Amino acid sequence: MNKIINIDILKEEFILEKYNTKKVNKNIIEYLIKEARFIAGYKEIKIIINNKCESNINIKEKIIEGLKEEYNIVSKIFYQNNIIQIVMIFLGIGILFLSTLIKNNLIWKEVIIIIGWVPIWKTVDFELGKDFKGRKRKKIIKRLLKSEFIEN
Repeated sequence: MNKIINIDILKEEFILEKYNTKKVNKNIIEYLIKEARFIAGYKEIKIIINNKCESNINIKEKIIEGLKEEYNIVSKIFYQNNIIQIVMIFLGIGILFLSTLIKNNLIWKEVIIIIGWVPIWKTVDFELGKDFKGRKRKKIIKRLLKSEFIEN
C-alpha cells in the first residue's frame, strides 16, 4: 500500500529560496519530512507534485537535490555528535581516573568524581536526545529519496 504526499506549487517562489534561486525552498523539504514522519516503514511513499504555475524549473530534480543536501547536513551533524560523544566519554573516564590518584583529601576526590561523571552523562544525553532525532530524520530523508515522484 502506498502513502501519497501532495505538493501544490502555485507560484515559482514556492520552489526556490527567496535570496538564493539555486536552492530549493526549505519549507518544501520540511513539509515532506513532517508528512513522512508518521508513515509506517513498510508503506511506500509517492510524492505527487501538482505544478500549477508556469515555470521552466524541473521541480522533481530540485526537490531531490534539496533532500540530498538536507541528508548531507544531517549526516554531518550526526558525525559531529559522534565525535563529541567519544571525546566526552574519554574526558569523563580520564577525570574519573584522576580521582583515584587523590588519596588524602576526600572532599576533592568526591568533587572530581562528580566532575568526571558530568561528561559521561552528557554523552548519554546526546545519545538519547540529539542523536536519536538525527538518526530518525536521516532515515526519513533516505526513505523520501527512494520514493516515487510524479509530476502533474
